[in-house]
Formats: sequence, C-alpha cells, structure tokens
Amino acid sequence: MSRPTSNGQLAFDLDEMIHELDVQNAAAWDGAPLHFTTAYHSPDDLEAAFERWVFEHGNFGCLQRSHMWHPGITTAHANTATAGHELRIFDVDLRCDHYRENCACVGGSLTRGICHPCTWHHDGTETGVVEAWHDHAWPGWRTLPVIPAKIAKTDDQNRPSKKYRAWIEEHYPAEWQLPGAPVITERSRYGTRHVPGRSPWNGFDLSHTATHPTGA
Repeated sequence: MSRPTSNGQLAFDLDEMIHELDVQNAAAWDGAPLHFTTAYHSPDDLEAAFERWVFEHGNFGCLQRSHMWHPGITTAHANTATAGHELRIFDVDLRCDHYRENCACVGGSLTRGICHPCTWHHDGTETGVVEAWHDHAWPGWRTLPVIPAKIAKTDDQNRPSKKYRAWIEEHYPAEWQLPGAPVITERSRYGTRHVPGRSPWNGFDLSHTATHPTGA
C-alpha cells in the first residue's frame, strides 16, 4: 500500500513537471557554450549562457556544477566609468564535484576580465586581471604616487576624508583625475586586494603592492 502524498510533496512534484515542460518547450540554445570555454564571448553573452544553464539545471550548486563563467559577486561591473573602456569581471569554478566518477574537471578557479569595447580579455587571478586591465585602459598607472595609509583612512561612514581628497588633488596629475581613474594606496600586508569603485572617480583603489611587490 503506497503512502499518501503530502500537499507539499504534491506541489513540489507539480512544479518539477511544469519546469520540465518549460525546458522542453524552450527554444534551442544558440548562444555561448553551456560549459567551460576559453573562447572570447561578450559579457552579455556569458551572462545569458549562465542564466540558460541555471534555467535548465537549477540554482543548487550551479557555480561548481556548471563550470561556467559567471559575473563576479562583488566585481561584475568593476569599472564602467572609463571613457572608451570597461572592465567586466567573470569567475569560473573548475573544481571537481564528481564522486567515484571519471571526469575531465580541471580543478581550481579562474577569473576573466573583459573590455568589450576593445574585445580585450585576460584570464588569471583577480589581482592579475585587474592589473592587466589597467595596463590596457590606463597605461602609466604604475607611476602614480602612492597615497600614505594614514592619509587614505576613511571616516566613520567609510567616506574619504577631506585630508585624503586634498592630498590627491595636490599630488595626482590633472589628467589622472578623470572618471574611472585609479588611485594607489599604501596597504598593510593583509589588506592588498584591489577594490573597485573606491577611487574619488569611481575607479579602483589599487594596492601599492602592485608596484612595490616587496612592500617597500
């Protein structure tokens, strides 16, 4: 004798049936590959492909199961203020999620930066991608003055202090005080991530370790 099906289970099964029908009736996919690829695709195409994979297979564990490029959680639109350029960042999780199965998982994770107006792209670590994009879009950035840590501190609302802005206006060339431009700040040994949107012009706040790798 079969057990009675609860209303909750019935609703779940019905949702599954509806979803399977939606997938079956969806138009054939002709966009970017629904798997890991090293080929160049525009940011919008990569986003659309990832959304299609999620539509077909669900959200649960989608980053690792799909092995697909997806927008960076905090860096998706890392820099859209620079004239003629943009930096869109995507991550991919290539770690193996198989158990006792043969697979071709590469392992690890990877970051891709894309400047779609130029079809420029670069794969590597997040740090390497951000620095490579600045070499592309803001050549010469490595010679910018390093803002001392005591000057770069923010106030209680995490806003740049008047002292910070005054220091930049005095020491940074006028041609580097433009929308999307970066600043370089002195960091502690444990706080060296390049932070998007934290320069006065909505560009990156870059760690001084990019230009002084020994911390000097």
